Amino acid sequence: MKIVHVASEFSPWVRVGHLADAVGGLCVELAAQGHEVSVFIPGYRQVLADPRAAKAEPVFQHALELGDATVTAETLRLPIAKNLTLYLVRRDESFDRTFPYGPPGGEYEDSDARFVIFCKAVADALCRFDNPVEVLHCHDWPTALLPLLLRVEERKRGMSNVGRTFFTVYNPVFQGVYPRRTFALTNLPDEFFAPDALEFFGQVNFLKGGLVFAEVLLAPSPGAARELPGAYGFGLEGILTRRAEDLRGLLTGIDNAEWNPASDHLLPTGFRAGAPAGKALCREALRKGLGLDANTRSGALILSELPLAGILGFGDPRELLSPLREDSVLVLLGRTSPADMAAWRSLVGARPGRIVLLENFEPGVLHRALGGADFFLGSARIEPSPHHAQRALCYGAIPVMPRTGGPKDVIVDADETPDSGNGLLFEPTLEGWRTGLTRALTLHDQPALCEVVRNRGLAVDSSWEKLAPAFARLYREMA
Repeated sequence: MKIVHVASEFSPWVRVGHLADAVGGLCVELAAQGHEVSVFIPGYRQVLADPRAAKAEPVFQHALELGDATVTAETLRLPIAKNLTLYLVRRDESFDRTFPYGPPGGEYEDSDARFVIFCKAVADALCRFDNPVEVLHCHDWPTALLPLLLRVEERKRGMSNVGRTFFTVYNPVFQGVYPRRTFALTNLPDEFFAPDALEFFGQVNFLKGGLVFAEVLLAPSPGAARELPGAYGFGLEGILTRRAEDLRGLLTGIDNAEWNPASDHLLPTGFRAGAPAGKALCREALRKGLGLDANTRSGALILSELPLAGILGFGDPRELLSPLREDSVLVLLGRTSPADMAAWRSLVGARPGRIVLLENFEPGVLHRALGGADFFLGSARIEPSPHHAQRALCYGAIPVMPRTGGPKDVIVDADETPDSGNGLLFEPTLEGWRTGLTRALTLHDQPALCEVVRNRGLAVDSSWEKLAPAFARLYREMA
């Protein structure tokens, strides 16, 4: 099949979150299976600075309407593997910046215009492809206007060059909501600024556009597909309910070339299911690397990544203090919203040497932290994607996560199903969060059982090689 993916991130070229890994892993595996795959991403500064991008050749020049103005852009073409081509939409005024979306905790003031331009350039390029595209798969809110913009452009030109349009919503918290004036930048007919189109409480909602106008909707797990029309739609429950028959949940995977503790060069030593001895060496290396004292040798080493948005969290993180024991260590990675960071920093101050916050870290830290941690504690009350759970299982950090979305599709609770349990699930509430941590510490008190649970997790196959064929089958079914 001829398949085109469009995203604002693509691993390993540009990565902010899980989106990059999901798109990158899926595209690489689909190409390896013989499909003709193309990927469009913005020509960010870091992408064009990559030495590999020097071989990219201009293929399309674009003159694009943007409200009352006309802006220019170009598309560069770069074959990167057999059956896999990368297209870069270059417009330096929009994308030659330090960050893909904006500085930490914010976004650029012209984010609406940037991604309207990106979608319009891709629509123009697709209309000019020599051969028809069978599948167009758009990912998350920055690309959500493309299905509509493409169909309007095809109608203007009296042609059809793209078959079915697919759209994946990874996390409905991030929607791309902008003032009413943003609608003028789309140059769409006024009929599309309406409650059954792009209008959202008097504003423009990019994500809503994808949910309304893409022909097939996807969520990153079966659990997320069931939950999104209900409690986790964040204002879009009505649309998701109306489109429920068109919404499918397919598990996203992880890239075994990058996330494989048996061959991960970022770890001090390797380990795998059936040969887990290296896990203990990785744990000791992490403990020493964090400067922890000798009293932490026997306690549980717990890793957590902060939710990207405060609205995703369970509440005051200081509620976690009471379950923690004197020899327990909680390692926190990343940053959340500026308003919530103060609470996390105060948590560190309340338990110095037992709670470690790593706000800025290079990519290898996550590998080493997962390799050395005893447990991975979920910190977000909504987890549509399974990626946190999958990486934790793969690296022997027993996942302790909310019973929601992706986690419950890959974690088998060890207390509820002792014969096959590989982690722990808790209710997505503040009390559930604390209970989950308490249960993890109780499991840690049983070393033999802990090893059994850990080894089951190490044996779980979450590779794209296993999971990508389901996407190909859906494409064929719906194309």
